Amino acid sequence: MLQPLLQPTLPPTLTNAATWALTQERVLIWMLALTRVSGLLGAMPGFGAERMPNQFRVVLGVSLATLMAPSLAMPAGAKNWGLPDMVFALAGELAVGLLLGTLVAWIIEAVAFAGNLMDTQMGFSFVQFLDPVSANPTSVAGSLLGQVALLLFFITGLHHVAIQALHDSWRVVPPGHLPAVDALGMVVFLGQIIGRGFMLAFPVLALLFMLDLAMGVAGKFMPQLQLLQLSFPLKISLGLLLLGFILRELPTWLRPLMEQVARLLPRMIGG
Repeated sequence: MLQPLLQPTLPPTLTNAATWALTQERVLIWMLALTRVSGLLGAMPGFGAERMPNQFRVVLGVSLATLMAPSLAMPAGAKNWGLPDMVFALAGELAVGLLLGTLVAWIIEAVAFAGNLMDTQMGFSFVQFLDPVSANPTSVAGSLLGQVALLLFFITGLHHVAIQALHDSWRVVPPGHLPAVDALGMVVFLGQIIGRGFMLAFPVLALLFMLDLAMGVAGKFMPQLQLLQLSFPLKISLGLLLLGFILRELPTWLRPLMEQVARLLPRMIGG
C-alpha cells in the first residue's frame, strides 16, 4: 500500500498574518520613499540631466529609498487605503521631491545667470553653443560657471546637505500627506537667488562698465583711436581675469545658499 505524500509545511513565521501585514507596511513605506527620492533626483542638477544614464538613476534612487525607509513611520490609516488614496499619497511624495530638487536647481541656475550677465559685457554673448547637459544654447562663461558650480556641489559635500534636507522633509511632511507650499516664501527665496547671482557678476559688470566709460571719454578726445578693435581684447582680458577670482570664491558663495535651503525647507513645504 502506498504511503500518502507528505504535505509541505510552512514555518510559523510565514503563516502568521502579522508577518504579512508588517511586510505590506514596509513595502508601502518603501514605495513612498522611492517616489519622493525620484522626484528629488529628477529635478536636481546633474542627476536630472538627459545624458545621465537611467540605470544609474534607478540604482541610486532605490538605494536611497532602501536606506531611508526603515526610519519612516507608517502613515495613519494606510491599512485602509484604496487605489485613489495610494495615488494621492504618491502624488504628494513626488511633489515634495520635485520641490526640493527645484530649490537646489535654482542655486545652480543663479550661477549660470551670473555667467550670462558677464558674457553680455565681455562680448561672449555673440558666441553661443549647444550645452550637452541642458540641450539648450548657452554662452561661454555661463556654461563654465554652471559646470564648476555643479562640480563644487559634489566635491564640497553639499549633496549631503540635500540628502539631509530630504530626510528632514519627512518630519515636516509625513508620508501620505500633501505639502502646504508657501508660495510667497518661494518667490522671496527666488528673488534672493537672483540678487545673489547679480552680486556674483557685479565685479565684472562694474569694471567693464568703467572701461566702457573710459574708452568713450578717450574716443571723445582722440577720434583717431580705434575703439572697436581696442575694446574687445581689453574687455575679454579683464573679464577673464576677474572670472578667475570669482571661480576661486565660488565655494564660499555656494555653501551658505545650500544651507539656507535646508533651513527654509520646513517653512516652504510645511506651511
